[in-house]
Amino acid sequence: MEDDWTANANDALTISLVRPGPSSKIETIASFNPRFTYAIFGEEEHIFGYKGLKVNLKYDARDLRPNLTVTYNRKFNAVGEVEALDIKETLRDFLPAVAFQSKSDYEKAAKDLPKTWVPPGRLVETYEKNGETYEIFHGMLNDPAIKQLVRRIQIVALFCIEGATYTGEDADGNIEPDYSLARWSVFFVYKKEMKQDPQYTFQGYSTVYNFWVFQTSGLQGNLQTVLSNGPEELNPTHRMRISQFLILPPSQGKGVGALLYNTIFRIGIKTPSAMEVAVEDPNEDFDLLRDVCDLKYLRKNVPEFVNLRINTDVTIPEKGGILRNDTRVTSPRSSSGSIVSSSGGIVDLVKLEKLRLKTKIARRQFWRLVEMHLMSTLPASVRPLLDDDAAKPKKSKADEHAYVLWRLVLKQRVYRRNISQLGEFSITERIIKLNETVGSIEWEYAAILARLESTPTAANNSAANGKRKLSSDDVEMGDVEMPSSKKPRA
Repeated sequence: MEDDWTANANDALTISLVRPGPSSKIETIASFNPRFTYAIFGEEEHIFGYKGLKVNLKYDARDLRPNLTVTYNRKFNAVGEVEALDIKETLRDFLPAVAFQSKSDYEKAAKDLPKTWVPPGRLVETYEKNGETYEIFHGMLNDPAIKQLVRRIQIVALFCIEGATYTGEDADGNIEPDYSLARWSVFFVYKKEMKQDPQYTFQGYSTVYNFWVFQTSGLQGNLQTVLSNGPEELNPTHRMRISQFLILPPSQGKGVGALLYNTIFRIGIKTPSAMEVAVEDPNEDFDLLRDVCDLKYLRKNVPEFVNLRINTDVTIPEKGGILRNDTRVTSPRSSSGSIVSSSGGIVDLVKLEKLRLKTKIARRQFWRLVEMHLMSTLPASVRPLLDDDAAKPKKSKADEHAYVLWRLVLKQRVYRRNISQLGEFSITERIIKLNETVGSIEWEYAAILARLESTPTAANNSAANGKRKLSSDDVEMGDVEMPSSKKPRA
């Protein structure tokens, strides 16, 4: 009997974008179902107590004013303590109070919104793509207008991003004080249509947290003098960390995500006080977006990166200890741990670190990009491809040597990243796991490069055929296989 009264929350709930039409009637622009509802309705993602249940969460496509309606054919009559879930009460903790106003009040508010309305914040970028215009606005979370939009839409992050949490709230759901909210940047992307008046349609948003880094370089006087003169005397160096990144499902696959990410990254590059642009727990989809965007940026704007090549003059020991011998994968260090030389290595580590600091890319991400680019420069006879059976030219000893050196660069990074885990295995198992991880990363890089080089069909076909699975470079403890360990978050 219970199954007869149980609805799948993902199917029952519909999120819609609406706006007043030519006749002032509220029209639906786009609709979609959530991917996840466990954060609200429990791990089973079920709603008990209704037949023919429909939960509709409508958003004004402009100012994101929400409105919740719940309809059903029949409702379960309570038996003892068993009763139908109060859906509106359940959602009250996740939506602003305005979401529960009557349908007539909601429609009146939508019609009363000025036709000249523009998104809050500062317009930072305008793009023309596929005959459409997109604008990106930037503001801080302590701005009431920005905070209002985020509070209205962030439930959709729970619906679309696994593991998402609310921005600007503590563990108890209390809004953080203004001084804390001032560390959050928010970027909104809207599609703009020019009719009689500008007409904006929300596409997505991203939140970025600024981690302040205290630095004394360049400051005048001693520390006590600086502190006594107030915080304005401090160098406001910070790391920008992209926390949530959401493009609504109807707007996905149109390049909107790349526009938003590129805008955030370019602002980070142009901001003198921003030391680094990082990402919090990216999922595989976002990793791919980030890899392609970062590689395009480096190849277009950084000649030193474009000119990177493997130093094939490096010799390799004939026996054992390949990662510990002086292969110059890593450079000699002083007693303090700093690199004292990088000449003659497979790659110039000192030069690359300076380049990383210049481009403000997080260390692990930067090295992945270096590895991808260097792989793309390998001779065609040894360069890994998506299709293992693809015809290749005959390889020479020089080609094979270049390939082995490239794998050493990749192996050492993976080895260092997983040294504590690998230490639990025997040497033979360690080698097996390391080589299998490198093999998976080779295929991952080949898929990214195929997309970057305008051959997405080949990349998609290979992935669809299931030849291999994209994986991270984290060694998995349990099995020899390398499943992805990245948490699907923004």
